[in-house]
Amino acid sequence: MRVKLVGLNEEMLEAVNGLEELIDFQLYNEKGSNNENLEIINVSKLPEESENVIEVLRGKNNEIRYKKKHHFFRAFSLYLQFLKKGEESFRKSEKSYIDSVGAMIDASRNAVYRVSEVKKILGYMALMGHNRCMLYTEDTYEIEGYPYFGYMRGRYTKEELREIDDYGYSLGIEVVPCIQTLAHLKQTLRWPYGEGVKDTQDVLLVGEEKTYKFIEAMISSLRECFRSKNIHIGMDEAFDLGRGHYLTKHGHVPHQELMVEHLNKVNEIAKKYDFKPMIWDDMFLRCGAPDGGYYDLDIVITPEIANNIPEEVSLVYWDYYNSDEEKYKKLLDIRDDFNNNIIFAGGCWRWSGFAPNYSKTFETTNAALNQCKAKGIKEVFATAWGDDGSETPIYSIIVGLILFGEHGYYNKVEKEWIDERCKSLTGLSMEDFTSLEELDLVPSVKIPNMEVCNPSKYIAYQDLLLGAFDKHLEGLDLEEHYINLSKKYEEIGEKSERFKLMFTMYSKLAAYLSVKSEIGLEIRKAYLEKDKDALRLIAYNFIPEIQEKLKSFHKSFRDLWYKECKGQGFEVMDIRLGGVMARCDSAMYRIKAYLKGNIDKIEELEEERLYFSEHFGGDDCKLICCNEYQKIATQNILSW
Repeated sequence: MRVKLVGLNEEMLEAVNGLEELIDFQLYNEKGSNNENLEIINVSKLPEESENVIEVLRGKNNEIRYKKKHHFFRAFSLYLQFLKKGEESFRKSEKSYIDSVGAMIDASRNAVYRVSEVKKILGYMALMGHNRCMLYTEDTYEIEGYPYFGYMRGRYTKEELREIDDYGYSLGIEVVPCIQTLAHLKQTLRWPYGEGVKDTQDVLLVGEEKTYKFIEAMISSLRECFRSKNIHIGMDEAFDLGRGHYLTKHGHVPHQELMVEHLNKVNEIAKKYDFKPMIWDDMFLRCGAPDGGYYDLDIVITPEIANNIPEEVSLVYWDYYNSDEEKYKKLLDIRDDFNNNIIFAGGCWRWSGFAPNYSKTFETTNAALNQCKAKGIKEVFATAWGDDGSETPIYSIIVGLILFGEHGYYNKVEKEWIDERCKSLTGLSMEDFTSLEELDLVPSVKIPNMEVCNPSKYIAYQDLLLGAFDKHLEGLDLEEHYINLSKKYEEIGEKSERFKLMFTMYSKLAAYLSVKSEIGLEIRKAYLEKDKDALRLIAYNFIPEIQEKLKSFHKSFRDLWYKECKGQGFEVMDIRLGGVMARCDSAMYRIKAYLKGNIDKIEELEEERLYFSEHFGGDDCKLICCNEYQKIATQNILSW
């Protein structure tokens, strides 16, 4: 599909040209080109007074009209979408329901995305109509004078951050630094320099001069990299605040007082560098909750709490748990007592293992953003956390990003429209992407999966002999479920060169899970029944097959990781999956020793199996959520 855009400046034409690898089109090049099969589109800006932000039409005249830069890229994607459907003529207009729609990309949980991949993500976001991207970097950026900050973590250089910022700007996307200036700094505070600035393992020491020198180094460094006036300075979940070195030095001081003192000091540093801060608002909400709960409906924001927060600081309400619109309404109403701008952060669930949780993403996002629009919230973004190792590839959540984008331009969003957008932007259907959740939607799991049952993760990592999660898996036909998924993902991958590597990885994962899911139950059953023929088959045939499938999955995962992410971080996956491989060897060793009569029992199989947790997924579902590798892999001491 060849396209000529008339009336677009050279800078924007260059930006459009960079999107050719994402969606199927070719930009007209005057040198050596002819007008055969050429779609000529006139581009112009809408007047400020127009209610519409986008207008696309085809017929006697072909036109794209837009209000702001990011609106053009969405409008262009819409034009191509209708053109691909073979529509001879069309007319489409859109209004803006939310001023700022964006996503927060987590580059702190081992996966630090290559600049080339961040630029692709930004390209997709632009085509979706997003205009803000937050790059979440706890310690994965460069600070002069602090060589151990982000050491061996794949941190971004200043040049890389500038390149990302410049590219976002070319697409009309504001790239906002998103950092931590209080808690969530455990990875970097473990180095010797952290001794002078940390309160506890995870939290900075409030009131210490060295602390603010450290924070100023962070903010001054980021000022050199980003043109945005906005900065997210974190400050969430600082539960240990004032309870470590601070307590020893100063005695007990209430959280609220320490939060206010610290926020005011960091705000002054931010202002010095021409930044307008935003913070996660949970620590201040908890001050007004009788039992300290962030989502309590009886929270009271007193004037004392509200008046101590600088008015120029925006407060980010983060919530990706609730599906009840009325609860979102009440929690938004509670925030009326603040004097600050409120920003909403939802989530594209990719932080509970290998599979995205799309059913929960849709439930929570639709409920939340419907109420945000009703309330007049003007800034929203989707978090894309990577808890416990970023095992879920970033492109697996592309439908979630589309969903957030559509909420910016429609009062109500329909799944049929999301599917149309997905097919146009990716070449695959919405169902192709959402089917990845089926890795966790095994028999008995309720849909939507609001309890975040994630069996694919604990099946992948749990020990063959110790089987800490085996009791949860009893009575489920998991082998057939995963065999079918492996075939499905392979077929989807064959339809898309762009996403083939990701779906191949998922096909290999499902194949591995199909042979590993019930092996622990089979080993123990054969052992208790003294069925040595079954044990022999397991030791000499089944476990080697698991290793073969695991090796294939590991290779596929490695190929995908090194394509999308910097090298640092994958050593964790090598250790985790390599550990499973080694435990397979030990399981064979133990079973063979038993079969040969070298040992008279296998102690690991003697213990009665208990439920790992009784927080079940439902009355008829004994599956649970466990997203901590260390707890899954062993119930012994892995590390001090």
